[in-house]
Formats: sequence, C-alpha cells, structure tokens
Amino acid sequence: MVAGSIPAGGATAYVYQVSRMPDTQIDEFDLTDYQAVVNLWNDAGLILRPGDDLDSIKLKLQRDADLFLVARERDEVVGCVMGGWDGRRGWIYHLAVKTSRQRSGIARKLVHELEVRLARKGAKRVNAQVYESNIASLQFFRACGYESRPDLVMIGKALE
Repeated sequence: MVAGSIPAGGATAYVYQVSRMPDTQIDEFDLTDYQAVVNLWNDAGLILRPGDDLDSIKLKLQRDADLFLVARERDEVVGCVMGGWDGRRGWIYHLAVKTSRQRSGIARKLVHELEVRLARKGAKRVNAQVYESNIASLQFFRACGYESRPDLVMIGKALE
C-alpha cells in the first residue's frame, strides 16, 4: 500500500493499492514456445490454418525468426505476434495476449517492437491481417494508428 499526498488543509491522506504487475520481456520466439503460443492463439479465438503447424513455423523461422515475438512474464508466455517482411511491406499476423493480461499494454509493446524491427529492414508500411468479425483487434489496431482499406479485398489460393 502506498499513501497518496495529503491535500491542503490537513485532510486525511488517500490510500490506494499500487498494481504490482510483473515486468514484461519481449523475446524472439523459440520452438520450445510453440505449444504455449498455440494455446494463446486458441484461447484468443484465432482461426488457425495449416500454415500454423509446427513444420510451417519451422520454415517461417528460417526466413525471419526475428519477426516472431513472444512476451514473457516470469518465464510464462503471455503474448505473441508474428510478423512478416516481403521486401516491400511489413505484415502482422496472429497477435494474441493471455486473457487475464489483456488491456495491460502487452499487445502495444509487441506491436511496437515488431514495427521497429520491420522499419530496420526497410519497411515503409505495415499491414495487419485481422478478421472482420474480430472487433476488439480492429479497435486495437485503429487505436495504434492503423487504417482500414475498404478499397482492398484480400484474396488467396491454397497451393496444396
């Protein structure tokens, strides 16, 4: 407990609880983090695709391991984000934070670190892949300065 300042006139000091949140450390993803990250993705309701399996993640790490980040608190993975760099644009995929730690700044810390790393590679723009139904993520990215592009439609094709 920490006492607040005493107001002028000698009124009683206010007492409030100071939050003692653990320090959050941002690290590069390691294969030993895989199951914890998959659990975060599942808990966050992310839609996992064939490219999210362990073998696909190993391939991703060969390309740009420095863009797959995890947030740790006391050795527990509490957040993650996967980034990509195509030589022109940066991409953000699969941002997730443990439910009990959401709205604590972890997602912003992860996204900021990813943006810094992408800028160092030469990215002038970063795009985030967010499902239209994921209102919380859309709001988060908008609050971080990202803008929707109604003039673009994402289309894709499975190569298998």
